[in-house]
Amino acid sequence: MNISRLKRIVGASLLIAFAASCGLKDKAIPTEPKARSDFLNAVAAKLTTEERNLLNRFVARLDTQIAAGGPAVDITVPRALALERSYESQLTDTQRNFQKLLEAANAALAIDVRDATVVTDENARQPGDKALRFVLNITNRGQHPVEQLALRVEFRDPSGKYQAAIPDLQLGGVVPPGQAGRSVQTLPLSAQRHQYILDGKPLQISAYPTRIVFVGGESLEPGKEMRTLESLHRAKIE
Repeated sequence: MNISRLKRIVGASLLIAFAASCGLKDKAIPTEPKARSDFLNAVAAKLTTEERNLLNRFVARLDTQIAAGGPAVDITVPRALALERSYESQLTDTQRNFQKLLEAANAALAIDVRDATVVTDENARQPGDKALRFVLNITNRGQHPVEQLALRVEFRDPSGKYQAAIPDLQLGGVVPPGQAGRSVQTLPLSAQRHQYILDGKPLQISAYPTRIVFVGGESLEPGKEMRTLESLHRAKIE
């Protein structure tokens, strides 16, 4: 076999392999588990390590969507990689912004939650209904007077397991720099959802600001970034 013929054979083989690779990537990822597993194994050999990891994370998100009753979608590998890159980039940027704003908000305000007690709910529709009464002590440790704020208050057991939350507790009143404000709040309790709290078991209560409005109109709003994060997590793959 002469050299020129060998080159033609090698060139043809590479062309066939390239065409097969491109054809595989251009096909939609199968939804049937066995077919999809075989397909992804075949595609993986043609991808970089970073691309394989991206594709695995995309498929995991797609599985979660389908398991929750969401739609299965016909999507090619290049499209899946592009979607996952975009999703993860947005997620990283939003998490960074949220952390930055939350740190600034926590530097401006110190929030202490204490004196949590199960009491009779005075505003209940049914006699005998209970509520968790607690006290918020809020200290302005910044340089500007605070005019309004919104808090997220979370109630967890000592292991960190979620029990309840007040997602958007609105408070008003000017708190000058270096001074503190006090607010008594209640969480209505349901026997169906809050039995742990009704039983008087140990609670860890935390509160952090989702929005701070200073006198003059300036504000810090980590809650906006938090809502963006929630929206990203809920977004459907289409």
